[in-house]
Amino acid sequence: MGVFQKARKWMLLEKYPTRFRGFSELEAGAITLCSYMTLVVDGLFQTEDYARALIGGSYPPVSEQKREELVEARLARRALFDWNSAPLIELILEESVLRRPFGSWEILRGQLRSLAEDARRDNVCVQVLPLDRGLRGTYAGDRGAMKLVETKDHQHVVYMEIEDQGILISDPAEASQLAHRYARIRAQALSPDESLDLSRRRQPGELGTDSRPVRRTPIPG
Repeated sequence: MGVFQKARKWMLLEKYPTRFRGFSELEAGAITLCSYMTLVVDGLFQTEDYARALIGGSYPPVSEQKREELVEARLARRALFDWNSAPLIELILEESVLRRPFGSWEILRGQLRSLAEDARRDNVCVQVLPLDRGLRGTYAGDRGAMKLVETKDHQHVVYMEIEDQGILISDPAEASQLAHRYARIRAQALSPDESLDLSRRRQPGELGTDSRPVRRTPIPG
């Protein structure tokens, strides 16, 4: 990494919220990233418009300058997708995330289009946990969002956010238990093809009253 790249890395690091800085360094050096999100699209996958609307509407409010700094830092994370040694990336979204707009329905539509494009990358897997999962008697996602990281030296770390607090869990026993929970969530989610099909059929702003996902043959890409 050249001097300019190193300087840019630290400049961006300073723009992240304090709670996120520790995880951001782990993310940048990961060989595997797994994320389960319950409320919003993972920041790594967010479009500029979605990130700006989300950050701009949060509480407590931030200044316009701070908002733009946070948006810039969040978008810079997407460079991870294009690295020669890009990590394996998994994302599991609650179906409700596909329905929740920030700013406008058009912003959400753009975000879902971008998400579908990212899902076609060779190193990316996107799945959706359907709203009606609980009707089957088991639902492993009730404890909330989490991110799992495998580092280059094969250590496993879990990151969670509670309000404005970021928590990194590196204890092997605790990280293993959370990894097992994530594996169960993944098993309960729709397949990648079914998830892509569902995201295409969920037209934001034109949703019917029936929220149950219909299992159909995926639409060819």
